[in-house]
Amino acid sequence: MNTAGWIALACLAVAGCRPMDPGGIAEARADEPAAAARGVAVVELFTSEGCSSCPPADTVLAGLANPDGGVYALAFHVDYWDDLGWRDPFASPEFTDRQKAYARTLGGHGLYTPQMIVNGTEQFTGSDGARANESIARALARPATVSLSVAARGTASGAVVIDCKAQNAPADAVVDIAVVERATSSDVRAGENAGRVLRHANVVREFAVAPIGAGAASVIVHVPASLRRGGGEVIAYVQRPNGSRGMPVLGSARTELPR
Repeated sequence: MNTAGWIALACLAVAGCRPMDPGGIAEARADEPAAAARGVAVVELFTSEGCSSCPPADTVLAGLANPDGGVYALAFHVDYWDDLGWRDPFASPEFTDRQKAYARTLGGHGLYTPQMIVNGTEQFTGSDGARANESIARALARPATVSLSVAARGTASGAVVIDCKAQNAPADAVVDIAVVERATSSDVRAGENAGRVLRHANVVREFAVAPIGAGAASVIVHVPASLRRGGGEVIAYVQRPNGSRGMPVLGSARTELPR
């Protein structure tokens, strides 16, 4: 997305809500390794279909989800809104736990939606498009310290193996692997967004974490049957889970799901 488009998203800023064996079959094309000389920006949005302040943040994230650039956008739907009238079909307690981990390491004051986190270290209200642009620009200006490559291959059981290789990863580094659905929508019939059709981009449907300090990792993921393979991709990124403030992202890469 061009700079003018990002700036236009600033008008969406609103206050956040607080509710409180595989045998290989087919192999997808692997992207080129993320060059260490180039910056990357991993943008994680914690959102919910039960939150009336979240749709503008979903729109901001959709504007950032450019598969051809260095921005890697992910929407994690949390489950702590599910008992307030509408059960989000994309929500997972695992994603809530991830947000809690960020709250602990970033020194936050509880969970809220929509929350956006860039490269694991900078957090703000997810609908603040201007702040997102500024944070992403800073992230892209800093060279990535880890060069990551990722490939996906199908298995006889229907699962997918994600093979990752990382150069210069520290010993305590992990690789996060997200299977995302590029575009989807929901007809919300209850809760704060009752009567609305909500559209989402890069919704995380499966998520796994593995150590990669030795330079390589292979992880099996199970793609939901409701996710059309051509409508999804894999986004992988290397993090230090125990940073002094946040969980810094060191490098990222993407690849298509095998058909």
